[in-house]
Amino acid sequence: MAFKFLPHTGDVKIEVEERTLNKAFSTAALALKEVIAEQILVAPRIKKEISVSSENKESLLYDFLEQFLYLLDTESFVISKAPLVKIEKTEEGFKLDAKLIGDNGKKYIFTNDVKAITYNEMKISESEDKCVITFVLDV
Repeated sequence: MAFKFLPHTGDVKIEVEERTLNKAFSTAALALKEVIAEQILVAPRIKKEISVSSENKESLLYDFLEQFLYLLDTESFVISKAPLVKIEKTEEGFKLDAKLIGDNGKKYIFTNDVKAITYNEMKISESEDKCVITFVLDV
């Protein structure tokens, strides 16, 4: 897991660095969980699968992370560990499939309320052996 919090006025800015885009998206989801639940250990009791499609990688990241807020709000689901992520290039853009493991969020007391994922300062850069993602959460 390779993410860090960067200075930002009023919101939470996160930088993820991993070897692949798939792993970077997975770590970004775990970073989001850390903002919501900090050091709380969430039991791995419930399995879910999600799919999202978008025209570019930034929109895919936004839509992917938004799914976690949606699942928390509608089903009280929170992840317990990094999801298994598979991203494919399509004719329309990109498609992501992820396998999630988590638990019912009603069993836990969360430390922060994330209002939204933002496009503010969002950046995805890839090289041959590294992917760096930067994004901001509205808290």
